[in-house]
Amino acid sequence: MRMRHILHGAAFAAALAGLAGPAAAKETLRFASFEPAGAFLTGTIFAQWAEDVAAASEGTLEIKMFPGGTLGRDPAAQIDLVENGVADIAWAIPGYAPGRFDESTVIELPFLVRDSKSGSYAAWKIYEDGQLGGDYDKFKMLGIFASPPNMIAATIPLVVPSDMKGVNFRAPGPTQLKAIEATGAVPVGGITGPSVGEALNRDLVKGLSTEFLAVETFRLEDLLKHYTVVPMGATPMLVIMNKERYEGLPDAAKAAIDKHSGAAFSERFGKVVDERVAEVRARIEARDDVTILTPSDEQVEAWREATSIATEEWLAAKEGRQALYDAFKAAMEAHPATN
Repeated sequence: MRMRHILHGAAFAAALAGLAGPAAAKETLRFASFEPAGAFLTGTIFAQWAEDVAAASEGTLEIKMFPGGTLGRDPAAQIDLVENGVADIAWAIPGYAPGRFDESTVIELPFLVRDSKSGSYAAWKIYEDGQLGGDYDKFKMLGIFASPPNMIAATIPLVVPSDMKGVNFRAPGPTQLKAIEATGAVPVGGITGPSVGEALNRDLVKGLSTEFLAVETFRLEDLLKHYTVVPMGATPMLVIMNKERYEGLPDAAKAAIDKHSGAAFSERFGKVVDERVAEVRARIEARDDVTILTPSDEQVEAWREATSIATEEWLAAKEGRQALYDAFKAAMEAHPATN
């Protein structure tokens, strides 16, 4: 009699399982990166973010990294990959696709961003406050970041603005290209990070506006021997997601993404990047064949004056840019820099 009762209990449990139906399939999101898997941003920051989101999703989600341009090699086409559904998520540099995410060019202005942590915080804050529209409305924004301020890095000494005259020089976005042009250099656009090494080797450019993490990522340490640490403007970066893909996810998956995105993601990115940049700089500085110059106050002012036209023209180009500039600067200054 007791055995029969147990069997009935087992049958009842089986019936309940049948009513519940099969377990929901886990959703897989494709995260595209044009960087190699071992690059710091892709292999450490973005891969860890993906793991954290999956762990918080209550078994509803996994995020698979596709590094090295697996889903599309062109760094300038990463936005299109997400827009067209080839990738669900991608990290992108809007400067590679001029005209897209246009307001993010505030990050490129010289002598504005002081470090990645406060710059990334401010970038998300102005988005959260509704000051970034256009392309920002077309995607699920997961993270908006500012690189550390770019500096002058070259194969020849470029210490003061007059040294730049006639020098072919690369920058990652239109606003920084304008600043470079103002120094008398020949601005060279259209060269993405993975192509910089070849451009230097072929003597297509003598220098570029960049920061130490990019020097490490794109293996430029043996090519760039002269660094002048003056803030030429930072590089805006985004992690974007296909909005329809996000909206079609289970609630638990969306909650996990939201938990680890936005302000939390931008804060995490900036802090970790600043720390890594300090490590890379120390390693490069220890080399006998490299010169890293911190300009004098007089030299800094010369660079500031030479590049100021870029900010003036940026402010005058569109209505509302002064308010955007002021809001970004105020948010950045209210946020503590990385210690």
